[in-house]
Amino acid sequence: MVTNNNSKNRVFIPQTIGDAVKKINKNYSNKHGKIDFVIHSNWSKIVGSYFKDYCEPTSITRTKDTENDIGEPIFKNYLNVSVSPAASIEFEHFKGTILEKINSYFGFKAISDLRIQQNYITKHNDIKNYTMKQKYTLSKDDINDLNSEVENLKNSDLKKSLVDLGLNIAKDSK
Repeated sequence: MVTNNNSKNRVFIPQTIGDAVKKINKNYSNKHGKIDFVIHSNWSKIVGSYFKDYCEPTSITRTKDTENDIGEPIFKNYLNVSVSPAASIEFEHFKGTILEKINSYFGFKAISDLRIQQNYITKHNDIKNYTMKQKYTLSKDDINDLNSEVENLKNSDLKKSLVDLGLNIAKDSK
């Protein structure tokens, strides 16, 4: 009696969870590399308060430059930056300084050059610049009405808070 064992041998090799997660993280970190992340997160510090409103980094382009002694390729990284046309000339003037700041974050020449693309960039101003609140004054009758509503309260902090809240509501409704 001849038995034919056509079942394949098991070739699965157990691995730690850390190794499996490392492969998954590698796929995500390659999409948005560490250099790209550091530049995006520190962009306002790198370019300053003026340029942060008029430009933003878009991507990093890698091109083959030379080969080392072993024959491995050496790449140069170029940072593509969208700059508003109004600020493009000034950005070009400060290009060397910005490049120096970027490379100082890494401690090596991470970015070889900046490539400027003129695009309209909306200003990222704070909300406080957009809100133009007008100052309203309440009549004495309105203030007296608010005070009469809370005069029976014993807690002075609560009374003051309620009066302030009432004044703000009355100002916003006018």
